[in-house]
Amino acid sequence: MSQPLIITGMHRSGTSLLASFVQALGVNIGVNLYEADVFNVKGYFEDVDFLEFQRGVLQKSCRCDDRGWIDWGWTENESLNKEIFYEYVEDAKTLIASRNESLSFWGWKDPRTCLMLDFWQGLLPNARYLLVYRFPWDVADSILRLNADIFNEHPDYPLRVWAFYNRNLLDFYRRHPEQCILVNINSLLSETEVLRMLLETKLNLNITSSVNSEKLAQLYDGKLFNSLGNNHPVVEILRRLAPEYLELLAELDSLADIPSSFLLGDVGGLNLPVEGLPLMLHQQVLNSQRQGQNFSQQLQEKNQEIERLQEEIKATKMSKGWKFFEGLSKFKRFVAASRV
Repeated sequence: MSQPLIITGMHRSGTSLLASFVQALGVNIGVNLYEADVFNVKGYFEDVDFLEFQRGVLQKSCRCDDRGWIDWGWTENESLNKEIFYEYVEDAKTLIASRNESLSFWGWKDPRTCLMLDFWQGLLPNARYLLVYRFPWDVADSILRLNADIFNEHPDYPLRVWAFYNRNLLDFYRRHPEQCILVNINSLLSETEVLRMLLETKLNLNITSSVNSEKLAQLYDGKLFNSLGNNHPVVEILRRLAPEYLELLAELDSLADIPSSFLLGDVGGLNLPVEGLPLMLHQQVLNSQRQGQNFSQQLQEKNQEIERLQEEIKATKMSKGWKFFEGLSKFKRFVAASRV
């Protein structure tokens, strides 16, 4: 019996790396794969037939009068009409048959599948799913580095698309946990053997190959997969301006088979402007003083932290990432004003 394994996650979330890992384990993820380019020099590992099919369906399922990026099935009002997917069932069946007839263990990878999971589940009820997510700030950073006009003009888009995709991912996982493995790509890089075991034990897949550290080094180049780090000032800005994204990350982590190491903490939702961060640190010092704690050492430490944070904020404001958060802040103010 043919066994499909479907790999998906938000764009720029490590889906290509995950697909290359799965291919190394012996899964046929396609012959006619989308070619590598300057934005993904290791390759996309995307079956062109599935890629073009899903791209076309998503574009036809979005309202043409709604701004956004329909190539990814996302618009500002999230007007994707999933009922339209079912007009293309016969085309999808033909695509599946071309793989089922000749392959026993096959699959595909495409981020767009995130939005079509229920569609494929109806056609492939025995499918298994490998779902991946990445920190929202790292996805936004990676997308902005593409220097695409659409995202330069709308620097708030990357986070909004990240949330749209990952809400779909989370909803599907909650309804079909026995058929899915949900992993954080940052944690996966140090736990590849755990993933192989999960594929065998949780999804009951017959994995005949393994990926050792030497083979992983050939698949993965750390220089091509950057992370801002949990303590980066951009993360602090996001924590205060838009805590809903970190809350969604926490939901993903709470269910993931391989979660991230990020801790939500207790400072989300303060809605402080960036310039308020040093004052917040100073306020913590004053509170310690009022409580009669040893103050002098804490004052020195906090002043050093304030100086460091001010330097990082200055550097952040000069970066492309800052444009993204300025756009996000303007968007949130616009939404708030429109509700009055």
